[in-house]
Amino acid sequence: MKKIKATFNDQGRTLFKFLIKYLNNVPLSKIEKLFRLKDVKINGKRTNDKKYKIKENDLIEIYGIDNQLMNSSFINENSYSNIIRNFEIIYEDKNILIINKDEKTAIHSEENSLDFQVLKYLKFKQIDSFIPSHIGRIDKNTSGIVVYAKNYNSLVQLKEKQSFFEKIYIFKSDIIINEKTKTSFYLEKDDKKRKMKVVEKSKDLAITEFFMENNKKLAKLITGKKHQIRVTLSKMGFPIYGDKKYGGKKDFRLFLHSYRIKFNNLTDELDYLNNKEFICFPKW
Repeated sequence: MKKIKATFNDQGRTLFKFLIKYLNNVPLSKIEKLFRLKDVKINGKRTNDKKYKIKENDLIEIYGIDNQLMNSSFINENSYSNIIRNFEIIYEDKNILIINKDEKTAIHSEENSLDFQVLKYLKFKQIDSFIPSHIGRIDKNTSGIVVYAKNYNSLVQLKEKQSFFEKIYIFKSDIIINEKTKTSFYLEKDDKKRKMKVVEKSKDLAITEFFMENNKKLAKLITGKKHQIRVTLSKMGFPIYGDKKYGGKKDFRLFLHSYRIKFNNLTDELDYLNNKEFICFPKW
C-alpha cells in the first residue's frame, strides 16, 4: 500500500490522471483495475471515481501495486546530469519561463532536448505529479521564443488560453509583401514523406497573416498547426530559405524564428501577464 499526500501542484488533476503520473511504470490496464476493485482511498474512503478532482492535502491510498513500481522513474538530478544548456533567458518569474531556443535543439525526444535543459536550469526534482512543461512547440530547426510553465495551475491556464496569444514569426523568403495578406489552407499529414501537405478539405485549417514591419517579413499565426508557416509559404511558391523539407533554397539554417509573443485573456494568478509583449531577435 502506498500513501500520497497531494501537493499544490497536484490539485486540479482528475484522480485518473493523478494516478497515471504517479504510477508511471504501471500498465494502464493495472490502473484501470484499481478503479474496478476500488483499490483507491481518498481521505479514508474507497472510490472508483476517475473524475474526482484532487485537492491540496488530500490523502490518497493505493492498494495492490508493488511499491518498487511507484515513483521509480521520477525525475531527479541524475536524470539530466549530462545535459548541456544552450538557451538564453528572455523572462522569468515564479509562474513562467520564456527562453530563446537555438535552431539545432529539439523541444523533446532527444538526449539534450530543451525540456531537459530547462529542468537542469531549474534544478528540478520531481516530488509530485507535476513536471515543468512547454506551452506549444516550435520545430527543432526553428529558433526563438518558447514558453514554459513552472507550476500546474499556470500550465493548465496557459494551455487553455494559448489560442488568444499573439504569436509572430520572422522569416526569409522571396515573397513580396505589399500589404497585410491573410491565407487559409487545409493541411493534412503525409505519413510517407513525413511532412504536412495542403489538401482540399480536412479538420486542420491553417490561417496565417503575412505583413511587413521595419523591413522584416513577418507571419502571424491565427491558428497553430504543425509546420503551418513553412507549408503555407511553400504552397504559395515562396518557401523559406533553408527549408529543405518544403523546397526552400539551400542555406546553413532554416530562416524561421519565433519573434514575438503577447499574452491575452489570462485570469487570476496570471492576470498580470495580460498585454505584456516579449520580443526575441534572430541571430542572422
